[in-house]
Amino acid sequence: MLLAGTVALTVLADPAGAQSDTTAAARPPAVRVEADSTPASPVAGPWALGWGKWAAAALAAGFTTLGIERHNDGNAAYRSLITYCGQTAICTIAPDGRYADPTAEATYQRVVRSDRAARAWLVAGQITAVASAVLFVMDLMRQREPPNIPYSGLLVESGDGVTRVGVRIPIGPGMR
Repeated sequence: MLLAGTVALTVLADPAGAQSDTTAAARPPAVRVEADSTPASPVAGPWALGWGKWAAAALAAGFTTLGIERHNDGNAAYRSLITYCGQTAICTIAPDGRYADPTAEATYQRVVRSDRAARAWLVAGQITAVASAVLFVMDLMRQREPPNIPYSGLLVESGDGVTRVGVRIPIGPGMR
């Protein structure tokens, strides 16, 4: 059983409360240490880990899906910009770095917005995927079940340059 060694520090104040600055600096405050031996509470309860890891995995999948959708929207807008500029041939860049044609500039701004949104969704998906992996590992570390005991009926013997492999099958109660 794990015991949490929580320590409570209490600073004892001067009851008079009227000390000069020189005496306060010369004498440190008294400290009382109390140990609490209550059982340690788990880092996260079984409910939080059990459902949280799956919720984080679902969020990671959802955020990644949204990122892919925004990326595809940006690609479609870029293709329409290329098509529009190929048909009209008036897609010149103004001195300020924008398209001179307002339709082309609006389409380009839609491309930029979609790419930024895709980046944000994909980063959120990666962060929640890492969080899900951390929760899965924490859940594995929290397990208090006995270790897996493999079947001990396999026999491997070596000697005299020969290795023998066999299987032992107990028949009847109490036989090993």
